[in-house]
Amino acid sequence: MKTWNDTALRSLLLACSLLGAAGCNDAYADEKKPYPKPGYSASPSASAIAPPPEVAPTLIDGHKPWAPTLDVVVPEVASDPPTKDEWTSAPVALDVRVTDPGCKAQRLREWYRVTCKFAQLEMIAGSHEGVSFGCFKETRDSEFCDQDSIIFPARRGDSRAAEFVTWSKWGPEPTAIMTEQFLEGDPYPMISVHGLHWGF
Repeated sequence: MKTWNDTALRSLLLACSLLGAAGCNDAYADEKKPYPKPGYSASPSASAIAPPPEVAPTLIDGHKPWAPTLDVVVPEVASDPPTKDEWTSAPVALDVRVTDPGCKAQRLREWYRVTCKFAQLEMIAGSHEGVSFGCFKETRDSEFCDQDSIIFPARRGDSRAAEFVTWSKWGPEPTAIMTEQFLEGDPYPMISVHGLHWGF
């Protein structure tokens, strides 16, 4: 009775007799032969496109907004919200870390205002107490804000987060996240405006 191995062996011998010795040599891979090397180089191609140079961060009033100054003193006594005129001349909040070049932070007493360009704004967590929002439109009939801002007091025990959103081809797209915490034992509030598409 013929087995599969017998049949396969007979077929191979027949093929060898018809093709000659060269055909038999090619039928088996020689494990001692090195495999052919691929036709590409591991070194980077000279034709590869170099990434664009990074955009240098812009100083604000001589201050690096991504490197906050942590020696500020924030009043612990509650005060009334600043007026619109007061915010116009409010100084930069040097204690807020800002990594989005389209955003800035200002402080008056314990009140902070974070403003971002070309964005809409929504609270996503935390206390709404004392929080207000602002929208600046260059064109009165525009549906979107050219600048959107959130104003809030930083008082001990606070914890909140807000998200700045812009409109892209596929719909709303987050551009920056603002977080604020002022926990018991902290010498000052920890506030950060984290850009999601920053240019540096």
